[in-house]
Amino acid sequence: MVTVLLSAGWAHRGQRRFVCPEGTVRDIIREFVATYPAYRRRLLDSAGEPLTYYNVYLDGVLVENVDRARMWVGSDSTVAIVPPLAGG
Repeated sequence: MVTVLLSAGWAHRGQRRFVCPEGTVRDIIREFVATYPAYRRRLLDSAGEPLTYYNVYLDGVLVENVDRARMWVGSDSTVAIVPPLAGG
């Protein structure tokens, strides 16, 4: 299984670690939302496609938006979903 990590700012009820079956980054995000629909508005657009404003890391390496549909994630990998940060 793939481990999915969310930042504390997006965590519902404090849960930040989840598991999903292997697949492409896009598939994992969609499967994650299917299992945890409370995250849909943050992660998918109205057509069910992953939004592009947040960053996704596969085993600590940034996955570019154009690569999400084809980048394969095997079991024992970690996908981190990181919301955009604003500073001042």
